Amino acid sequence: MPFLRLDKLINLYDGYRKTLKIDSFEVLLMQEDGEVFVVQSRCPHREYPLERGVISNGVITCPWHNMAFDLKTGNHRGGVCDRLRIYEPVFQDNLVGIVVET
Repeated sequence: MPFLRLDKLINLYDGYRKTLKIDSFEVLLMQEDGEVFVVQSRCPHREYPLERGVISNGVITCPWHNMAFDLKTGNHRGGVCDRLRIYEPVFQDNLVGIVVET
């Protein structure tokens, strides 16, 4: 399984958000309260971008329809739509990335 580089660790800071296209899908790389998260870039509810989403207490809230998702499990807080896809961040040397199955 290949390591896909997303960014250098030195570039990350609290409030960091960056959408990255990888082959046929997009991910959103974020840092909040010193923790790094990688999730699908669009809300599973209506496919709106999550880059401007608000993060609080480990939950990201879509700025368009207020759909809230747990950043550890991807579960929707109201249970009415699909889960948010979560990717485990992998740290190699001075880089952060993800490992995806081929």
